[in-house]
Amino acid sequence: MGFADDVETALEEVVSGMPGGGEARSGQRAMARAVAETVEQGGHLVVQAGTGTGKTLAYLLAAALSGKRTVVATFTKALQDQMVEADLPMVGRYIRSTTGRDFSFAEVKGWNNYLCRERIDEIRSSMDQGQLDGLVEGAPRDEVDRIMSWADTTLTGDRADLDFTPTDRTWQALSVSSAECLGTADCPFAGSCFPLMARRQAAEVDVSVANHALYAVDLEIGGFILGGHDLVILDEAHQVEESFTQAFGLRLTGGRLRWLSDLARRVLGQDDAVGKVRELGERLVAAMTNHGAARVYTGEAAGLTKTLELAEARIEALLAAVTGSTSGDDELSRRRKRLLKVGGALLEDIQTASRHLAGPAPSDLVAWIEMDDGRRPVLRIVPVTVGPLLEEILWSRRTAVLTSATIPKNIVDRLGLTGSDPRTEDFGSPFDYENQTLLYCADQLPDPSTDREAWMVGALGELEALIVAAGGRTLALFTSFDALSKAREHLVGRLDFPVLVQGERPPKMLLEEFAAEEESCLLATRRFWQGIDIPGPSLTLLVINRLPFPSPNEYLVKTWSDLADPGGWWTVELPIGATRLAQAAGRLVRKMEDQGVVAVLDPRLAGGSYRRELLDALPPMARTTDREEVERFLRRLRDR
Repeated sequence: MGFADDVETALEEVVSGMPGGGEARSGQRAMARAVAETVEQGGHLVVQAGTGTGKTLAYLLAAALSGKRTVVATFTKALQDQMVEADLPMVGRYIRSTTGRDFSFAEVKGWNNYLCRERIDEIRSSMDQGQLDGLVEGAPRDEVDRIMSWADTTLTGDRADLDFTPTDRTWQALSVSSAECLGTADCPFAGSCFPLMARRQAAEVDVSVANHALYAVDLEIGGFILGGHDLVILDEAHQVEESFTQAFGLRLTGGRLRWLSDLARRVLGQDDAVGKVRELGERLVAAMTNHGAARVYTGEAAGLTKTLELAEARIEALLAAVTGSTSGDDELSRRRKRLLKVGGALLEDIQTASRHLAGPAPSDLVAWIEMDDGRRPVLRIVPVTVGPLLEEILWSRRTAVLTSATIPKNIVDRLGLTGSDPRTEDFGSPFDYENQTLLYCADQLPDPSTDREAWMVGALGELEALIVAAGGRTLALFTSFDALSKAREHLVGRLDFPVLVQGERPPKMLLEEFAAEEESCLLATRRFWQGIDIPGPSLTLLVINRLPFPSPNEYLVKTWSDLADPGGWWTVELPIGATRLAQAAGRLVRKMEDQGVVAVLDPRLAGGSYRRELLDALPPMARTTDREEVERFLRRLRDR
């Protein structure tokens, strides 16, 4: 028997030993064999594995049995949690029982996901002196106190282990980014540093689990975060291009300048250089707000460019003042070193942005301003393409497996894999969609692209009627927070079912409550469009309020579309919309016995000139535009 046979045998044994028993599905076996052959022979594999295939176990067993050190990178936290809490422990038990070999794994997160012991010590020192540490000013005091108390008992320091969601301001004051970290040589708490312990553990395990963004950063800096590895598995591969592009770029905000001035004030006091940097933060916000949320073209943003040039000069002056200040105790010395690291990283980003925006020639970067949380302007600058860079730092160096339930047709070209001639496979879903599900399109509603207000009124009425017919049991997905807010206002008080809303509690808690309370409804935006696994009757109705085409403010996608003209919308934006739609629809059926309705409240699915491309991306569900038929179907499921 060869290695692929060994993997297939292992898969059968693991699946048969799962609660309830069973046997590996045909697509799962085929995928496990394809991954095993790729791992053994080298090269790359791009595999579409429909919902229910069991792809995670298929690739994890192949990786574990190969003995090759592996990194698995995903887009959603939910999939990481599933692997760490369920799949990898199961694989580990099998490896140990059959080979006697130990098997280890760890989840790795960005540095600022962890509490900083040195920052906690600084804050306590200030409090002992009857003062409030300057970095926690503006943070809710009750949140600070709760986290300070938690710091005495937590074994991980991981923000995800908190039992509440602190404000960003609070967490920023109690953690540090990698750019702010003092390093092992200068930090007195290096021996018990939470992120450092997590990294050391990750460097020694057989399988490290990370998100796309962290893996991209690791590639860019030469593997210092995740350590050397022979194999990478990029799950949720349909998100790789966008998430890697974003990770390879930079973000500039007024908050970064204000934070730098806060750090500087703790070293230099009320020095004039500190005030000038803080004032510049407000000036940068004003310049970005005046420009507005839009793409920023090279040579056409004089006000913003002038502000960045001034920022460069003032930060250089501030860092010179810090360098010239050498007196003080150990704590002040640590503050000074942190300030120099933060200031140096910010100065480098500002110089990059200034060069790009002032340069007269076309660039391989694209810049835009977006409103973070709808309020704070952010300047984003990212590379237009990532294919050539990935060819240099990834595809040419190790074996890669790219997989998703929905693989875009142009992914090989978009990610620079063409020259590597990857193997491609498509293993369909084992679910009987034609008998288990019904796809409903509300074709009688107005077109949202031409009469948004009338469409919104009609869509809210449709949503309410469908939820009532389903008896709750609804996950409603929205393309914007504004649409979600209007739905919440409309539904709360009208329904006899619990209505859960994204943002009211941490995502993990919301999902647990939604799954446990069978008649509840959950309203959410794009964060919940993928990586959500709620099997059983708790999710019987999945509603998509509008076709998820890229919005006008997705400037990176719009740039790709512009570069692909003629036909950029058809070759770039339509495939992205189709992939997003399929990902959302994939939340409905997670087990063989699941049944339900996918309702799309956008008539363009039934009447648009591109409807065939969208329908082809979806599972082969029975279809209808008759709401009464849908309500009867939902009532039967509710009453069974």
